[in-house]
This record gives sequence, C-alpha cells and structure tokens, in this order.
Amino acid sequence: MIILDRPYVSDLLAQTVSKNKIPVIKLNEVFIPNESAINLKKVDDLLIELEKGNSPILFNSENGLNILSKYAPDHYLTTVTDILKNKVTFRKTLSRHYKDFFFTEVSLKELEELDSNLLPFPIIVKPAIGYSSIGVHRIDKVEEYNETIKQLKFEMEVTGSEYPIEVINSQTFIIEKLIEGDEYAVDAYFSEDGEPVILNLFKRMFRHEKDMSDRIYYTSKQVINESLHKIQEFLRTISSFFALKLAPIHIEVRIDRDGQIVPIEVNPLRFAGIGTNELGVYAYGVNACEYFFKQQKPDWGNIVNKMDDSIYSFCCAEIDASIDCKKVKSINHEAFKLNFDEILEYRPMKVNESSTFAVIFHKSPDLKENIRLLNLDLDQYITLKELVLA
Repeated sequence: MIILDRPYVSDLLAQTVSKNKIPVIKLNEVFIPNESAINLKKVDDLLIELEKGNSPILFNSENGLNILSKYAPDHYLTTVTDILKNKVTFRKTLSRHYKDFFFTEVSLKELEELDSNLLPFPIIVKPAIGYSSIGVHRIDKVEEYNETIKQLKFEMEVTGSEYPIEVINSQTFIIEKLIEGDEYAVDAYFSEDGEPVILNLFKRMFRHEKDMSDRIYYTSKQVINESLHKIQEFLRTISSFFALKLAPIHIEVRIDRDGQIVPIEVNPLRFAGIGTNELGVYAYGVNACEYFFKQQKPDWGNIVNKMDDSIYSFCCAEIDASIDCKKVKSINHEAFKLNFDEILEYRPMKVNESSTFAVIFHKSPDLKENIRLLNLDLDQYITLKELVLA
C-alpha cells in the first residue's frame, strides 16, 4: 500500500502505482495524475494492512506520516518512525556506536540564550524534526553564532508554518558537531529478514562550506563504486539497532577522511522527496517504488558495467528562504531551462504551495554544469506579486 499526500505526485509514480495495482490512500486532496486508473482505498484499510504485518507500506511524502500516530499509535512502524524521524532520539539510540559524537537538544529560546563559548565549533544547528535543508545552518566560530540564530529564527517564521509539526518542528533543535566529508543520499529498504537493499545512491554538491541547500545531487559509476559497499555495511548496523523489516528509508550520511560513516538524518517509510528518487530511473533503470513493492534487488555489478560515463543529476530550484512562496506571481521556466545542456525531464511545481519551483533531471559529461548551476542566481527567474498599499 502507498499513501499519497502533498506536495507532489509525479506522472511516473502514478503510472507505477497503476501498472502494479498498488492500493492507494489519498490524503489532503493531493493531485494524482490519471487518478481514475488507480485503486483508491480508505484509511481504515491501512490498519488492515498494518495488522497483516507482511505488507510493504510506503509514503510519498512526510506530510502523511501523522496518520500512523493517529490510527495506529502502538504499531511497530509507528514507534520506529517516531525514533528515526526525531534526530535527537535517533542520535541517542546510536550513541553507543558513536561515543565521541557531540549533540544536544535545545529549544528555540535556549538557542538564543545559551553561552555559545561552550560549544565545540564548527557545529550544525537544525530542527530536531525537519525536512530538506530548511532551518539547517553551519556555524564555524563563536562570532557567527548570534547572527546565525537570528537568521534561523526568521527562516522558521517564514517557512516553518508551511509544514505540519510532524514534518518540521520549529521550536526544538539539535546542535551537533560538524562532520567533514562527502555527503550521500540513499534510498533503501529492509527486506523481510532485515537485509538492507540499496535502490538509489546520490552524492550531494555544495556551493561552498556554508551552503546547506539541496540544489544539486548527482550519481554516476564513480559515485556508486566509491560508496556502495561501505554504505551497505553501515545499513546493516542500522538494521541491527532498530530491527527494521519491510521498511523503506531515505538516509543521508557523511563519509569522513578515515572512511567512517556518520548518519546525518534518517527519513522513515519514504524515499527522496518530491519525486527526486526517480533520477535512478534515468541513471541506471531502477524505479525505487516498483523495486520496493516487488521486493526486488538491483544487480549493482551488472548495472554499473552497463552505465555510461555521464553525470546524472537532479536540480531542486528553490525560492530563497527569505521569500514567502505565497508572494510569488510567476516563474520564467523557459528562460531557466536554457541553463541545462541536456534535460531528461523538467517538472514545474506549484510555487504558492512550496519553496521548490521546479525539479530538473539532467545529464552532462562532467561536473562543470553542476558547479555553474550551484552558483546561479535563481531570483532572476522569479516574479513577485506587486505590493498593494491600503
């Protein structure tokens, strides 16, 4: 069963659901392409699936996760979801594996009042329950602390209200020690016997060391070869800690200079958001949703041998956090498209409902295009509504 909710259901996801006759629960009047061709169920049917205990459950969006606590508060998946989604609880559970890793939980008020001289800079500050890069800030030294917290508070006021508290908690935060290294995003599921199965492996690009945006992720033969086996072993550790079975996850990790993997966050029961997991279909022919429901395992050795040498990327074109997305009048998509040499698919988003105005799957021979896109000023493609004076 799949639970579909806002902000976005892609044509590919709708086709996959229809073709495989996957039962669907629709939440919050989300638009589903070709909805008449899918098998719609009621929320009560989710309880039946949960009671069976052997039926794969997938959400397309974090927005829908609250139905677990509402309708099945004592279920195993609800408990695991609550632990994994809360960064503080997750860190505490893993603390015996990462004994030297500093983290602490604070309220927004405590962030403003604590003695920053006591913190082990450089640090990361982010919502204890969060989504995407919203509210995530790197602070390198004590002199930057107060100004960054002011910026964080403003960001929470502007964007935090767009999401339910189960997705972003704008009042509780985690401060953690910065881990230097390469960052990867992984879509995976745990089989009935708890074995992790990797479906997607993307590498994150940053414009500079302070950049926390989700603008560019990419994959290639090199990305898979350099990290697949390390992350596979790490996921076995995660499985042993949480006894995960028949559960999909989206997890982001960093691999430091010594090869140690440190988890940044785990997002349970879903894959990469707003359809970005579907980059894998273009890059190496893996449809994560279909593989999960069929409990298939990619043959990564064969897949890599057949891949070309190209870079496959997705670009999340986002409205700056200082701008209320409800104030956006229009986006010049045609002009923005000119920045890409080979677009595999261009997906415009409803800008008044989220901060992302487009997701673009694209292909290039090297990383030069991605570097250029990271430094591109997106404000030039955004037109705001005129201010009406009373």
